[in-house]
Amino acid sequence: MALFDKLASPVRYNSVEAEQRDEVESVCLHLNSLLNSRRGVLSHMSDYGLPDVEDIYEGLPYSQQTLAFEVKKLIEKYEPRVKSVIVLAKDIKQNDCVINLDIQAFLVNGLSLQFSTKFASGGKASVHRKAMLE
Repeated sequence: MALFDKLASPVRYNSVEAEQRDEVESVCLHLNSLLNSRRGVLSHMSDYGLPDVEDIYEGLPYSQQTLAFEVKKLIEKYEPRVKSVIVLAKDIKQNDCVINLDIQAFLVNGLSLQFSTKFASGGKASVHRKAMLE
């Protein structure tokens, strides 16, 4: 869990699995927030957020790898609870033009994470947990 989450609502866990599940959910929520932020909006952290995703759409399919690289850099810098981040671009289906990325990483405690991320044409990111592996 993020520090703010722990301070806002301290929880006593009955199991390690419950604590890990909450931590993974907290990471997922933070990734949603992070990937829906746009670079340059915060004056004190000018590199926080992604560049304009509409520009990425204009350069498809070649710009999809650029977006994957930007997402990887962003996660590595602003999500300290994860390590060994891999971001893979998936093929774009001709009928929906949604950019799909798979994010693989590990929590610092070693728990494997997999997230599926979709960027709609308006630039809104949606991050969902795919699986929790040991």
